[in-house]
Amino acid sequence: MAASLLRRRGGLPASAPILDAADLARTATSLRVYRRPLPLGIRGLLASVGRGRPALVINVRLPAVDRNVSAAHELGHWVLHAGTTPDAAERGERRRREWEADRFALELLLPGALVWRVLAERRCPMAAAAARLGVPGTYLLRRIRELRLANQPFFRRGSPVRGFSDTT
Repeated sequence: MAASLLRRRGGLPASAPILDAADLARTATSLRVYRRPLPLGIRGLLASVGRGRPALVINVRLPAVDRNVSAAHELGHWVLHAGTTPDAAERGERRRREWEADRFALELLLPGALVWRVLAERRCPMAAAAARLGVPGTYLLRRIRELRLANQPFFRRGSPVRGFSDTT
């Protein structure tokens, strides 16, 4: 629900791919967006800059697809966990917040209507569909399973959609 609201606030319909979630953050939120080289292992983060204004910082050392997912994940933290401090949270609470931010990112980048349309209309390998959607193939596969699309005709044996097994 929050992901679709953010999409609408940014003027994006559910059928439009988001190839740069950092741009969406810039247009649809009060976040400042910085693209900077960060240490290995840090994909992105939320920070406070000048007078405590919130900022989204994305690691430019990552491939574009990973930057997109990281920006969407950090947007999830900003939307869902505003005013909380992750360092103070218990380990279980931190895990829950990370899971929620991942869910938000999946729903933001891969709304069901978009995934359905791309897979039904585009007769292409999964890697090409994922690239068109701006996400890694594993991310798309996870969303296909969540949406229970694996039983649809375009995944059956002999289908022109390639890159999926019969047990997807």
